[in-house]
Amino acid sequence: MADIQTWGWYVPSLWPGYSASDPDNLDAIGNGLSVDPAGYVEFIMRDANNDGVIHDNDGFDGSSTAPGEVVIGPNVTLTPQEIALYTDSTIVAKGVTYTVDIEVTLFTNGTYGVRIMDYDIPDFHHKHVTEVTLGTWNGVEYGGIYTSGVDEMFICFGQGTLIDTADGPRAVEDLQNGDMVLTLDHGPSTVRWTARRTTSGQGKNAPVLFRAGAMGNVRDVYLSPQHRVLVTGVDVELLFGVPEVLVAAAQLVNSSTIVRAPQPTVTYVHFACDEHEIVCAEGMLSETLLPGPQAMQAIAPKDLARLFQTFPALRQGWNSYGSAARMCLTAAEARALRDVARGLAMAS
Repeated sequence: MADIQTWGWYVPSLWPGYSASDPDNLDAIGNGLSVDPAGYVEFIMRDANNDGVIHDNDGFDGSSTAPGEVVIGPNVTLTPQEIALYTDSTIVAKGVTYTVDIEVTLFTNGTYGVRIMDYDIPDFHHKHVTEVTLGTWNGVEYGGIYTSGVDEMFICFGQGTLIDTADGPRAVEDLQNGDMVLTLDHGPSTVRWTARRTTSGQGKNAPVLFRAGAMGNVRDVYLSPQHRVLVTGVDVELLFGVPEVLVAAAQLVNSSTIVRAPQPTVTYVHFACDEHEIVCAEGMLSETLLPGPQAMQAIAPKDLARLFQTFPALRQGWNSYGSAARMCLTAAEARALRDVARGLAMAS
């Protein structure tokens, strides 16, 4: 049995026109449907038979939920009945509209939940969301939710990565509270918290390999897919009006020097300083922990408790930690950067 932690919005009222006898409730009737952002909830999807799929209970599409395969919220446990995808959905946060794909799960009691697909999650806190609107049903009847598509965002260095410290390079797993790491903005800075996690190195958790020389690194470096790297260049200035940005490792994959590198298991290690910093890892500039909403969801409870002990203000909200060291690109912005960089390369 595997429990997958994730988040989304739950609607305790019935899906429009819901009928228990209708095998196809989720269709174009949901196009343009508004969802109350106050329904934000963190929940667990339980993959009872550990086959990587949480099947719905819709015999008409050939699927049936394994015994005990449920969605567990803070106040209710529900069984999926149907799954659908609505493309070109929109989320409004801080007055900015984001276009995303949203997965809808209809439960056997007629209520439903919605969740942004992990590849489209923008970089904002759910408290800033003022509107959630479904886009267009894609016409497909899905038999379940593939857990490899569910966000479990480790933001970590691969074990063995050498971090520059005041005492010379040190393996990230050897860093301890009180050690001084060298940062780009503030010189020697104190490590306040460390954590490690060993997990499957397959699917969404497969590390990204930066081959030696890919981003100034002198040796191969493995990062978790959502770990951000400092990127500079004329194209950055052209697009965003700043000289440097942070980009998730997964958005830098280029099939040659930066590649996904699945492995049976992987140990991810991370650390936090008093504020978000840029550190040197094998010659490559990368971030320390920025405890935003997705990052904190991926931290094990015992490690999260230590993080709260170190930074008590985090209990009142993630933004108490302070801002990011650099502009952090969304997936869409990273794609735009790749397109511009490709165009400049072809023109030169």
